[in-house]
Amino acid sequence: MANALNSKATTQHRFLVLGDTGSGKTTQFLTLPGKKFAYLFDPNALLSLRGYDIEYEEFFPDSLNLNVQSLSKAKGGDNVTAHKNIVYQEWQKDFEERYKDGFFDDYDVIGMDSATTFLDLIMDRTLTINGRPGSWPQQDDYGPQMTVFTNVCRTLVSLGKTIYMTGHMQMKQDELTKRIFRQPMMTGQLRNKIPLLFSDIFVAEVENDGQGHIHHKFQTVPDKITTAIRTSIKGLDPFEDVTLDFTKPLEGQGLGKILQLEKEGKL
Repeated sequence: MANALNSKATTQHRFLVLGDTGSGKTTQFLTLPGKKFAYLFDPNALLSLRGYDIEYEEFFPDSLNLNVQSLSKAKGGDNVTAHKNIVYQEWQKDFEERYKDGFFDDYDVIGMDSATTFLDLIMDRTLTINGRPGSWPQQDDYGPQMTVFTNVCRTLVSLGKTIYMTGHMQMKQDELTKRIFRQPMMTGQLRNKIPLLFSDIFVAEVENDGQGHIHHKFQTVPDKITTAIRTSIKGLDPFEDVTLDFTKPLEGQGLGKILQLEKEGKL
């Protein structure tokens, strides 16, 4: 029987890194040790990864339904284009083939950039199946989206690899208490369920001192506004400096440096 007293730090962290566009979420993927593979759903992701030894596949919407639809069923809408989005199906086929063939066995880190755009692909497919491509999602569209995304995350976790997923944040106000808080930009109960599958949830932030010096940091401890943050790494400061020096190899800097210190027992 295992005893947590003898448990050592794991290298198989499951990271969910949230933040605004330009906060350095994707770039921190480069700092992780080992062989890396990434699924890219954000058209800007490759701008951060190009020039580095990262294997990847891209899945972007090739074209979307541009019809204008009314939220009122009685009014309907335009029916000029009839494109049916199949990008999620293409990703699903690619992932299933790699999963069955043991493709991921050769990799140490699997990246997903980003959860926000991946959720959009799932919704595009859901709307197509429901005969309303390009229309505004209705209540019964969100259930399938949440189920699929949860199943994808659970399957990724089952790989036994270090997982690195990015996502965005949004500001919300509780209708009852009027409290303002930040939460993952996810649908409904996903905001509560998905964080349970990740060992470490950080919020990436960037600061500019106005003199050309840019600093990146990870918030590692929750506060009253941002409650989804958690970490399995002991000894981190509430805000960790993860600024990168691009004149040196990135692996081992930033988040990668934190993992190295954990491995060496220095945290």
